[in-house]
Amino acid sequence: MTSENLSKSHNRVMWKSVVLVVLVAIGAALFFLLPRFKNPTGAVINTTPSSTAAVFDPMNATYTIDGTPVALVNGSSSVAAAPGSAEMVTTKIFGQPTVGDINSDGKNDAAVILVRTGAGSGTFYYVVVAMNGDGNNSNSALGTNAILLGDRIAPDTMQIANGIVTVNYADRAAGEPMSTAPSVGVSKYLVVIDGAANASSAATLYDVPIASAYPLASGITWGDMQFATTTISAGTQNAQGAQNVLAGIKIMSQPILNITNLSAPSLPFENYYQKKLTAAGWTVDNAIAAGGPGAEITGYKKGSDYIILRYSSVFKNDGGGVAPESCPCDMTFSIFAGTLLP
Repeated sequence: MTSENLSKSHNRVMWKSVVLVVLVAIGAALFFLLPRFKNPTGAVINTTPSSTAAVFDPMNATYTIDGTPVALVNGSSSVAAAPGSAEMVTTKIFGQPTVGDINSDGKNDAAVILVRTGAGSGTFYYVVVAMNGDGNNSNSALGTNAILLGDRIAPDTMQIANGIVTVNYADRAAGEPMSTAPSVGVSKYLVVIDGAANASSAATLYDVPIASAYPLASGITWGDMQFATTTISAGTQNAQGAQNVLAGIKIMSQPILNITNLSAPSLPFENYYQKKLTAAGWTVDNAIAAGGPGAEITGYKKGSDYIILRYSSVFKNDGGGVAPESCPCDMTFSIFAGTLLP
């Protein structure tokens, strides 16, 4: 082969290499430039789902407001206020859904604020939840009932953590006219029941009265709020004789170590909540009360809501089976707020 032919062959190889590099670069650029939509948690949402897979879409779900199903289409609904009426009741999603796993099944659910107008002069705000179902429906978003936040409030933030939906907003003080701008900070804490056990069935949203326990008792290091359920005593059985279940929120303290006087932390705790809760209309429910050495349970009730206060102690001197248990000991406190399930 002549030097001229060798040169031509070398040039062809170089040209093919250049073309290959260019094609690879174009492919990489297309991969990163194609639209990749993200939800509020930052997880990438598949923009080309399988035709057989259910799509979780809280913007196109059915929620229940005051006992009436409201089907949203692209985040809104508009229906006649009454048969034949020209007045329309409009329901729309306010802002963007807040995404998070409420029932710890590994799938993202969503909390949504709805704003409703046309039913009178008010502008009413509600919070609902869309649970991520089992995929048997074309839309796996299973909507809950709505919890009213208020009329012409100012929504602020919403988050999902530890199975709890927390909504923060501003409202007016009692007695202030609607012309007054909302300025009083309010927080609502909500949990989902039924759907947490079976996401393919309807779920119920409950407003948990844990806010009545705030500010928490001082002198104690408190942990985070956690979703919890508890069964209350036989003295509160329902008509069928079954023990009643409360669903709500529990807050545990860090242990107070090496206490020699049990009354030093426990009496301030009891007195603080006795004064605070009775002033807010809560009454003591003696059916829940219990006690023992270094331990106490006190229950408060308001309607179908309960607040249960507990403390318990771990004694470090068991007396060797001869003397009674005695301090030093470690004491732990807890607060449970919940609503009675039907």
